[in-house]
Formats: sequence, C-alpha cells, structure tokens
Amino acid sequence: MPYEQWHATVVKKAAPVSEATLYWRVLFFGLVLFGLFYAYTVWMGIPSALNKAVADTSIILIGLSMLLSSLCYFWNFVDTKIIYRKHLGLIGYAFGLVHIGLSFSMFLRLFSAEAWLENPIWPAITAFVATVIFTIMALVSNTFSAKMLGGKVWRAILRTGYVAIALIWLHVYLLKSARWLTWWADGMQRPPSLSLLVTIFMTLVILMRIALWWSLRRKKV
Repeated sequence: MPYEQWHATVVKKAAPVSEATLYWRVLFFGLVLFGLFYAYTVWMGIPSALNKAVADTSIILIGLSMLLSSLCYFWNFVDTKIIYRKHLGLIGYAFGLVHIGLSFSMFLRLFSAEAWLENPIWPAITAFVATVIFTIMALVSNTFSAKMLGGKVWRAILRTGYVAIALIWLHVYLLKSARWLTWWADGMQRPPSLSLLVTIFMTLVILMRIALWWSLRRKKV
C-alpha cells in the first residue's frame, strides 16, 4: 500500500475530536512534561533549570510529532494517536520560542564579531538553522498551505524537520558532551542529565525515520 494511502487509512481509525480539544490535550501533556523536567533539573542542581526544562519539553514534543509516523507504521496500537502529530509539533515549537526568548541575550551574540572570535559559535548556528526550519514547518502546517503547495511539496517541506532534529542533536551534543564524558569517567554516580536522555530520544527519532524510509523503499522494489 502506498504511504499516502496508508496514512489516510490510519487517520480514519481515530475518533473525531475537535482541533481545540487536541491542542488542549497536547498543551496539558506538555505542561506535565515541563513540570517533571523542571523538578528533575532542580533536583540535579543544574543552573538555568527553567530554560533547560522548556528546551527539553520542546524537543520531546517535536520529536514525538515526528516519531508518530514511524510508530504507527510499524505498530498498530498507536494508530489512533497520529491525529496529535501536528498539535505536538506546534505546541513543541511554541515551547521552543519560549526557550529562545529566555536565551535571547545569547542569541544576540550571533551578531557580535567578538563572539565569533572568542567562543565556539556552532551550537548557536545549528540551533538557529533548526529554528528556521521549524518556523517554516509551522507556517505550512495547515490545510490552505497543503492545497497551495501540493501534497508532494508540502510533505517534502515537513520532512525537513528531520534535518532540524539532527541539527538540534548536534546543538545539544556540542554543548553537553563534555559533561556526559565527565559523568561517565566519574563512574555514573548520579542519574544522567536530561540532555543525555533527550539526545538518546532524538537519536531514536532519526533511526526510526531511517527504518521507515528503508521499509518503504524495499516495498517499491
């Protein structure tokens, strides 16, 4: 069965729910995640707990949005959840904007020559490019854009989200990998940081997308 036909079949399995209800459910879920992440970060004694919890919530929600297609393709028990894909992505993007707002002073340093000379700037660049991609995705995540662009182009734009996820993976890795190595060298005496767990989750999202691509490719042969 072609992917588009399969997707339409899966969507029909979900009970009709209003857009407002879907958004409220995802927002509630996001706030619960944020609360858990914030409590964990404070318990770990990590600075800027609020900003880090917001950022991690954004990544998880956006990642879940992208993971749903693969999960529904390989396992039928999550088929009814695919209707949340757009809402997870947009609420996750909103959390990302809050993270940018909380990090605005750091963002402004992108336009400072001193920052380019004195500090590694790649974490900021990867985050900036990923944000541009997510912004484009958010702008076209509606029926009007789908009709104007055509289904093929529209889906291609949305799939650039996996590039953005890879960039965020690199962003977190560049910022946090030194701490992960220290944690490992010290014998893992404390629980892992959320940044490590979130990075593992992003890796899973990317690997599941590769698995979906490979499965679809084999069926075409």
